[in-house]
Amino acid sequence: MKRRSIIAVLLLCTTAMVFGQSMQMAEGNHYRVFSEMGKEDAQANAEFLDAFFVLFNSYFHFDPAELQNKMNVRLFSSKAKFDDYLRSTVSETRDTFVFLQYKNSAKSELVGYAMDDPELERRSLIHHGFVQYLRSFISEPPLWLQKGFAIYFEESSYNADRKTAIYRENLGWIPYLRTLLAEENETEGSSGLLPLNMLLYVDAETANANIDQFYAESWGLVSFLLNSEYKNYNRALWDAISSLSADATKRDNENSTVQRAFAWTDRNLFVSDFASYISSVKTFPDLIESGMQAYGLEQYDEAEKLFSSAMALRPENYIPYYYLGLIGYARADYASAEYYYHSSIQAGGNAPLTYYALGVNAYADSRNSDAAFYLSQVKSLDPEGFGVKADDLLTRINSESGNATKETEE
Repeated sequence: MKRRSIIAVLLLCTTAMVFGQSMQMAEGNHYRVFSEMGKEDAQANAEFLDAFFVLFNSYFHFDPAELQNKMNVRLFSSKAKFDDYLRSTVSETRDTFVFLQYKNSAKSELVGYAMDDPELERRSLIHHGFVQYLRSFISEPPLWLQKGFAIYFEESSYNADRKTAIYRENLGWIPYLRTLLAEENETEGSSGLLPLNMLLYVDAETANANIDQFYAESWGLVSFLLNSEYKNYNRALWDAISSLSADATKRDNENSTVQRAFAWTDRNLFVSDFASYISSVKTFPDLIESGMQAYGLEQYDEAEKLFSSAMALRPENYIPYYYLGLIGYARADYASAEYYYHSSIQAGGNAPLTYYALGVNAYADSRNSDAAFYLSQVKSLDPEGFGVKADDLLTRINSESGNATKETEE
């Protein structure tokens, strides 16, 4: 047995040497990153992960001094090379990044690859980077806690100039959770929801067999415990985290979290409060729909609040900016309207429509030359559509300008 262990270690070291020949390494505060894409990529990812370490630790408050070594990250230039490496080390492949954990933490590593979709690659690195972070301090945490927080963080963003990670709420599982909860109500407990006690003790086999429910409920439980208006639920999460032991088995950590954080709860009330929380969370589509309704009723303060919340949730989406522009126009705050209209265009909004709105806004603000410029953009971009309306307003502007000139001459 001892001889087999030695051979396994030698094979692992040989594999790392072979695959490491094409990689460049960079070190951060807590990470050692090897990248096939070069030294610069390794350095950028080390800084990225260090920033997210700070974000993760703002929730968990682990002592960085307890890390026995820097965490290893290995990034390949293609999925094929990623697969080859996994086959040579663990005799299987994965669809996405994976954290390979060994008893010797110096050998543990997060393994990933360059993806065609940069956003998917970013989310994968955050998601599995959290798994590596947590398991580097707690070798066998409860799966709901591990996966729930990994999903909770994965929509967060990174400011490369400041080298900081910024939390952004991930509400992608809300619609599915609402569907499960609705089925639960309709069928009196026979829906696809995992019972709370099963979720708190779920094993990998059960989680994989019910992967969507597991993902949705794990995220939902973490979000609920963090954000519930009831402080006893907030405290339950911190009690669960503080009960974790670095070297305890998964079952022992599960028992500790249940005894410290959930033993006191009325399960029926807990599930009811959880369902109420999920139904109350406003997703981006919820905020947009409610904002449009408020705008249609001329409830501009409420509409502004809703669209501002939507903008904070998805700052890359053009719709909130456009409606905030409409609200500014309705209030005769033309400078604000212009700012938001331009922001909408920059975010990929409908350019002909928004340039037309800019033209109308400038005309209302008695800036006819600006109005004419914006309307000419509309005619150029959409001559058969909004260009027709732009022509009508341009004719009116020119007519008014002509009358003003005539009156001046007289």
